[in-house]
Amino acid sequence: MDITTFQTFLAAAATGSFSGAAQRVNASPSSVTERIKQLEYRLGTKLFIRDKRGCQLTPSGEKFMAPARQAVRAWEVARHEVSLPERFERSLSFGGQYFLWDRLLLGWLDEVRDAIPDLALRVTAGAWARLNRDLAEGELDMIVVHDPVFRRDISAERLFEDQLVLVTAGNPKNWKEDFVRIDWGRSLGLEIASRLGIAPETGLVLDLGQRSARWLIANKKSGYMPEYLVTPLLNANELVIIDNAPSFDFPAYVCWRDDLDAELAAEIVLNLQGFTPG
Repeated sequence: MDITTFQTFLAAAATGSFSGAAQRVNASPSSVTERIKQLEYRLGTKLFIRDKRGCQLTPSGEKFMAPARQAVRAWEVARHEVSLPERFERSLSFGGQYFLWDRLLLGWLDEVRDAIPDLALRVTAGAWARLNRDLAEGELDMIVVHDPVFRRDISAERLFEDQLVLVTAGNPKNWKEDFVRIDWGRSLGLEIASRLGIAPETGLVLDLGQRSARWLIANKKSGYMPEYLVTPLLNANELVIIDNAPSFDFPAYVCWRDDLDAELAAEIVLNLQGFTPG
């Protein structure tokens, strides 16, 4: 059976709709429907219940989630390893949030290649939601994010502590009028809105990572940014912290699949810890 069938099944389960799965796997809705139909025929059971709101897994579909993830995971590992030169004995697919690469993960990448020369790496940058999804579906082995999705088959460890602080490039007295919401994850967005008790008036939400700081500076706006990320801009007086504004814990986590080799996972986590700020 084509591996795309398993990927389509996982996409439908994750998005809750065949149309959503079609967008994720770059196929037409009719192709998704046919793939699921053929999969159900082969397995001899219904995997989804469909209605006007979308689709949801049947008990059989729930049971099939783990084997489907394992199949996709095995394919990704095989695809990566078969083309490797002989000197590489191990491989790792790794992802990190966009804004973590410039000041942290690029340096780590150089270090880990020297420290573990037999390790072949495939690395990517992405938003927290996409990285969590790819880890769950087996397309990535390990990620570093600030808003992990905790699951039974995923291990996680705090990598370093950080704070979201309210900064502005404009007049600190006018920060409320200039406030722009910056997306740092689901839970924090709700907490910030609750604590501040204000609604952004700009009609804009930024999800640009490090570039959000540059936008604040260029437009004399205010918003929440990770303190570690904006420390150079604070030192250069391009941004200032708003006095007496609440700050929010913003720890970074390294997360990895439980089917990743335990020795390799421990090596990578230890290596990452040597590159954390503070």
